[in-house]
Amino acid sequence: MSGQRAARLERLGMVWSVADERFQENLEAAGAYFAEHWTLCAPKSAVALDRPVGQWLANLRRPGALEGRPEWRAALEAIDPDWRPAWPVEWQRRFAAVRELLRDEDGQAVVLPGVTVHGMDVGRWLERQRQPGVWAGLADGQRERLEALGVAPLPPGGAGRVREGP
Repeated sequence: MSGQRAARLERLGMVWSVADERFQENLEAAGAYFAEHWTLCAPKSAVALDRPVGQWLANLRRPGALEGRPEWRAALEAIDPDWRPAWPVEWQRRFAAVRELLRDEDGQAVVLPGVTVHGMDVGRWLERQRQPGVWAGLADGQRERLEALGVAPLPPGGAGRVREGP
């Protein structure tokens, strides 16, 4: 079939692949979620544009889910390069909220415990990340992302310790 004929059929609404069409619809919902939450590390219960985008993204993160679909992976990475982090998505979700919170800050900004974004206490989370033991347990990529925001670990010895529990 000629390229012109295929283009004409597409303009008329011809669907070549139902899977590709569903992917594009879900990708649009993922873009809407990202616009509001600054990450594609959505909780499984997340919905955007009346689509279960959180569950859809969780399914795509499974090993082998994008095998043979490099264009799908590229489309997701174009929205959020960290959509499939090597660390827990919950960590990435909180990091994205802190990153957005600090976006326009000049110099060393302070995010105190109790500062919440989308219902997450990112201040408490950030203080915990700075604890020497927690910091040491982070992956290199996690530490690099925090350092890019100007976040550094607390000095050893308990200065600024976060209380455990409520």
